[in-house]
Amino acid sequence: MSKNGKLKKAKNVEKRKLQMEEALECIPLKEAAQSEPVHVVPVTTEAPVAPAGRQPKQCVFEPCRRYVDASCTVCPYCGTPLPG
Repeated sequence: MSKNGKLKKAKNVEKRKLQMEEALECIPLKEAAQSEPVHVVPVTTEAPVAPAGRQPKQCVFEPCRRYVDASCTVCPYCGTPLPG
């Protein structure tokens, strides 16, 4: 085998060795991820419900009219000041 062939083979062996080490490091993480229960959030078509006692505000700017959090003083979408 030529000198270049030996060098190329040595590089490939080292590359495979590193890949195997990385794969062995990932196995515990993969097993842990598979053993944990998956939390599935059901998809609903209903509008999100605001927390009790806090009604969302609606932007007063006519083209915008989006609902924003009650704590907002300025519409985050268009920048219009919201009423108190």
